[in-house]
Amino acid sequence: EEVTESDDEDNLSSVLHQRAKMPWRACGKYLSAAGILLLPLLLLSQLLKHTVMVAIDYCLALWTEHAISIKIEPETKNCSQCMEFDHSPYSKVFSVLCCLGIVLCLVTSIAVEWTGLKVTKKLHSSLLNKIILAPMRFFETTPLGSILNRFSADCNTIDQHIPATLECLSRSTLLCVSALAVISYVTPMFLIALLPLAIMCYFIQKYFRVASRDLQQLDDSTQLPLLSHFSETVEGLTTIRAFRYEAKFRQKLLEYTDSNNIASLFLTAANRWLEEYIGACVVLIAAVTSITSCLYNKITSGLVGLGLTYALMVSNYLNWMVRNLADMEIQLGAVKRINGLLKTEAENYEGLL
Repeated sequence: EEVTESDDEDNLSSVLHQRAKMPWRACGKYLSAAGILLLPLLLLSQLLKHTVMVAIDYCLALWTEHAISIKIEPETKNCSQCMEFDHSPYSKVFSVLCCLGIVLCLVTSIAVEWTGLKVTKKLHSSLLNKIILAPMRFFETTPLGSILNRFSADCNTIDQHIPATLECLSRSTLLCVSALAVISYVTPMFLIALLPLAIMCYFIQKYFRVASRDLQQLDDSTQLPLLSHFSETVEGLTTIRAFRYEAKFRQKLLEYTDSNNIASLFLTAANRWLEEYIGACVVLIAAVTSITSCLYNKITSGLVGLGLTYALMVSNYLNWMVRNLADMEIQLGAVKRINGLLKTEAENYEGLL
């Protein structure tokens, strides 16, 4: 019995270790299927888009700061001189950056969808060739439903869900990095607290990612019986009324609803905890460093406002980044399962004379 318990503990620890690991091989398989030309285009467009977005915010902060500084100048200047601020240079630069940002957003969306289409076509073609050339013992030992799921559900996940999740993950990651970069540029003292904050965020997301993924799967698994019971109740409503089983089916529907609400409540609470905890730390550190720098280094109010605005948005960016990372782990399971079938050895058609 002691040996059995120790084996169970080892198996449980190995399962938990596997759950905490990212499926890097499946991710590499997906990115390698995109090609050597499309993947750099996707990365470059994302970087340029977020660089332009940061430039737009910085230009707006400078525009606001200069416009306010003209109005609050000493009374040595008359009112006509106070109203002579020229907005045209800032408006032209702001308009050009906005147009460039719109174009880059379009290019990024096209690159993401193109990547997903190319990866799906390549994996589907490779999988079809492997299945057609597979030996007969493969079809005798593998259920037909499993093979059909690889071509239907998994290919649908790779085609529709992974590109959108990849775009959201890259966007939230780059927004988080750009926000930290802007805060560090405005208040260099923030770099002192950035390292322990990054270490803390790493360990928090390491444990949160597993819990978020499990809660998401629990939410999905408890939603399916609820929808099935509701549809069955609606279809058999005449029979239920004939046997006077309305109270029984109503009670069953409430039980399924409570189970689904419990999972959804825990998932929402976990997401809010991550957002509020990390966000409060970032806002506190950024506010203290900004006020300290403003008192001693005479930083303009526009840049301080820009840094605090990005600090308030870091919590939302981190929350979406971790949630998209958990979704990506679940969706990469489709790539992992298809990659497992791609390792099937083909039938040997070399006959003997």
